[in-house]
Amino acid sequence: MTDRVCRWLRAVDASGLQCAFDGAFEFMDAHIHEPPPFRALLALAEPALQASMEPHAPSADFTTLLTRLQLRLGTPLPPSLIGFWELRARSPQWRTLFDTLMSPEIFAPSAYLDGHGYGPDYRLSVARVDNSIHPVHESLDYGYQEWFDDAAEALRATAATWRNFEVGDSVMLDPTVARSLIQIASDDGEWVELVSDWCDDTGESPIFRAGDDYEGYADLLGTGLPQWLGLEVDTTMARLVTPDRATAVASGASLLGSA
Repeated sequence: MTDRVCRWLRAVDASGLQCAFDGAFEFMDAHIHEPPPFRALLALAEPALQASMEPHAPSADFTTLLTRLQLRLGTPLPPSLIGFWELRARSPQWRTLFDTLMSPEIFAPSAYLDGHGYGPDYRLSVARVDNSIHPVHESLDYGYQEWFDDAAEALRATAATWRNFEVGDSVMLDPTVARSLIQIASDDGEWVELVSDWCDDTGESPIFRAGDDYEGYADLLGTGLPQWLGLEVDTTMARLVTPDRATAVASGASLLGSA
């Protein structure tokens, strides 16, 4: 994924489209970040790529943090989520590059551990970011059980059926997974959540986007974090260079091929 982004930035540079790139970012209403100029972004590409490829051992601080997270969750975290958090912590260039090319605000892993006031039985379903508390488990509480029961069986995602859905499908999540949800990002009334109780043979868990206006439904974004990450970056690229394709890309259509 990092290699694809770097190749794309170099192609923009070689085509003389630096000013067009900066102008496109300026008019992207959906983008919440203040982007650096293209030249500053391009300068991050090589260090970010090197960081993503170099052999490394997690720092002692990260290892301690990971241990606390997995103890609270009660089960191993998906390997790609661990790698994503570790790379963001280790490489400020990689973090800045991808934060610029992603619309959602990414939560730091420490957000799930301290300062939110919820006990360990809530696992990692609550995060504190600055002065805001994000109890994502509440999205499947209250009257949600009745909505789930009334939904067509073909729309209900459960431990037995979630693998049958495709990226872009809107589903109703089994409310029994409420406290296994991990909200990994937030995006203006919407959020990105991982269902940690569901995982495939490699330990990866599906990722969904839900929101205040989704009427209880959640859109499947990927069967693991790499697929979601590629989708987010592809969507930004589509908004910058082919705005008419942005909606299709956000629903799972690839702009630059496989992540």
